[in-house]
Amino acid sequence: MVFRKLGNYKIFLLSNSSLCFAMGLFFPFWVIFLQNFGGGMEQFGFAVGLMSFASAVTAYFTGKYSDKLGRKLFLIIGGFILACVVLTYTLITSLVHLYILQIIMGITNSIQMTMETTFLGDITKKVSRGLNIGKYQAITGIAAAIAMMGGGFVVGQAGFEIIFYVVALMIFVSTLALFYIKE
Repeated sequence: MVFRKLGNYKIFLLSNSSLCFAMGLFFPFWVIFLQNFGGGMEQFGFAVGLMSFASAVTAYFTGKYSDKLGRKLFLIIGGFILACVVLTYTLITSLVHLYILQIIMGITNSIQMTMETTFLGDITKKVSRGLNIGKYQAITGIAAAIAMMGGGFVVGQAGFEIIFYVVALMIFVSTLALFYIKE
């Protein structure tokens, strides 16, 4: 398979560039979704705060257990859960549902961010680590930026809810590539 020949860094870069593109499509509309879900700025702030709190608490445990269980497992499970969470936003009907989903989103964000940093450290050589991580950040950042700029066009043409379905599918597919990385 083509992926096996790419090596860990390129597979991870490809996977996370796709993930960042998907999240770039998602993020602006997720913010609008949260603001319009039914409640004022207080509920919006509380929902985002719950996500941040869950993310912060989870980071420690994710890092600790990834040293024992491996990074790949966390990356794959986190990716699949994230795809499900994005899709679930289209199904929720109450503020309580939103708060629960925000906590789960915080946990998956923590897994993704902690493992992204840790795995990059694992797969890059010390002499070129800064260059490789800088290249990684540039490529994934550009992918997200392009998606954010084009997301409005997609929503204008296909509607608001389609973003959630497209993003969930993109996250799911980008996570499949992670099966080809080696620890």
